[in-house]
Amino acid sequence: MSNPAASSQPQAQAPVLLSPATADQAGGGVPSGPPPQTSFTPNALQQFRVANFIEGIESGFFAGVLDSLNQDPTFNNASADGKSIANVTTQIAAQELVHKATLEGLLGLAMQPAVPACATIFPVKDTNEYLAKANVVTSAAIGVIISIVQSLAASDGPNLLGPLSSILSVESQQDTFFRMTGSNTPSASPFNTGLSNTFAYNIALTFVDPRSCPQLLPLPILPSLNVTSPVMNATAPATPPTSIAFTVSGVPQGGNLFIGWVNQANPVVYSNVTVKNGVGMADIPPGMTGMAFAALTAQNTAMTVDALTNATLAGPAPILMS
Repeated sequence: MSNPAASSQPQAQAPVLLSPATADQAGGGVPSGPPPQTSFTPNALQQFRVANFIEGIESGFFAGVLDSLNQDPTFNNASADGKSIANVTTQIAAQELVHKATLEGLLGLAMQPAVPACATIFPVKDTNEYLAKANVVTSAAIGVIISIVQSLAASDGPNLLGPLSSILSVESQQDTFFRMTGSNTPSASPFNTGLSNTFAYNIALTFVDPRSCPQLLPLPILPSLNVTSPVMNATAPATPPTSIAFTVSGVPQGGNLFIGWVNQANPVVYSNVTVKNGVGMADIPPGMTGMAFAALTAQNTAMTVDALTNATLAGPAPILMS
């Protein structure tokens, strides 16, 4: 639907859950001023629902970490600059609430409800697991926002891109913190990796009990690709891994299987899968850096992440390369 003229539009308002204290912690609140002058096409509404769902999971994840690690000295003790991981996480959690509120405000302008939050987000046991998972969920958010921006730019006009582009840059800054705190370089790649809505959605669902989500998105839920080696850690391996081992259930028997690799702004590349005693193995193609994503498939011709998504049997699984 098209919005009326700016003079007659209500100013976007933050939901009640976004208190002034939260905005202070975040360093700012929902953008002020008149809302975007644009039409909310069905594509735009779907893209904003996906972003709202993933930002909601991020928000709940960081809030839960503050509770589950409140006795962890690595998380709470101040470093040489006087700040702790807990201090920074408090600000990130507030920023994610602002992101969530901003997206919900835009959905509200189109008379669409917000995507309700999932009730059960799995806790982390220590700081290493926190940093590793934070890198994964933030990489997923970055990846899907890249694709959403591309989709909106192609069909829905430029006025919806501002909030998403700003969220994207902040997510990247947050990921730099997680990487550096995990003793990695700030950025291991010249490009972040774009992900399809379905891939990012399935990664986000690994952080929650889907049964606790009042409203799941109308996107496919794919079987899990359970990577047993290398194990995801906060710190990348000193030498990048050269292969992965994994298990998966429900995959058709017989025929050739491949892992499709998504990394940076490159076309999808493939490696052959061998299976022995129920464990799949695949080499990692050269040139993978930062966070790569692996998906099991029975073809090796799809060159884009969207085409690979349509042919995925299980996954995607994040693999920290460097």
